[in-house]
Amino acid sequence: MNGAALFESSNGASASVPGQLIEAAPGACLLRFPLPPSLPIPLHIAAPETVRLVTWVFSGLEAGAPDGPICLLALEAESAALREGVSLATHFRDLVVRPEPAASDVLPSAERTLLARALLSAGRAGLGPLGRLFGLVEAAVIALPVAEDAPDLAHDDGGWSLGGSAVPHGLLFRVGAGWGCAQVAGARLRFGKHPRQRLTLEPVWGAAPEGLPERSFALYAHGFTALTTWAS
Repeated sequence: MNGAALFESSNGASASVPGQLIEAAPGACLLRFPLPPSLPIPLHIAAPETVRLVTWVFSGLEAGAPDGPICLLALEAESAALREGVSLATHFRDLVVRPEPAASDVLPSAERTLLARALLSAGRAGLGPLGRLFGLVEAAVIALPVAEDAPDLAHDDGGWSLGGSAVPHGLLFRVGAGWGCAQVAGARLRFGKHPRQRLTLEPVWGAAPEGLPERSFALYAHGFTALTTWAS
């Protein structure tokens, strides 16, 4: 796909572009399509009304990108609802995407990394969709680096505690039983030179938050932090 595939209507009111539709799991899809030169910012799905935009990301904006500028839309929807097309409201004008079914291997690793970062930053409402779309980004999540000064997630008989005073809305983690995600229902803060918070967690999907996780990420409204882990 490339920008030349874009077709604008004669009155300039809307534009139509072909896309690739990847069904990640029942109720969760990824829509991939070439960006028009105006680089319209996605706002929400105008139609069908049953489709919810979870998050979006642009890729291929650098010079020489093989497919040119690409937009990825993570959607809560059954694939059948998208086959006739999707009307995307943008800051510029509506964009109609007419997708064809595609396999997940159309996603290069660079796009999977960008999508992983966007999903981990999609807010509290994105925790459930993250689980259904996780198969597309698991390898990219595993490859995300942990900073040397990253906060730590510790485990003891009382559960999990997190270093620092910034309270996340969720945790993504991998334990012996596999990957899981939990919502932070409460945090009891201990202030001082080294602030710490005891977390109360409610599982959202996957493995239960038990034992010492092998990998963990604190999820915030507009970002995430890869954590170190240790047993206290």
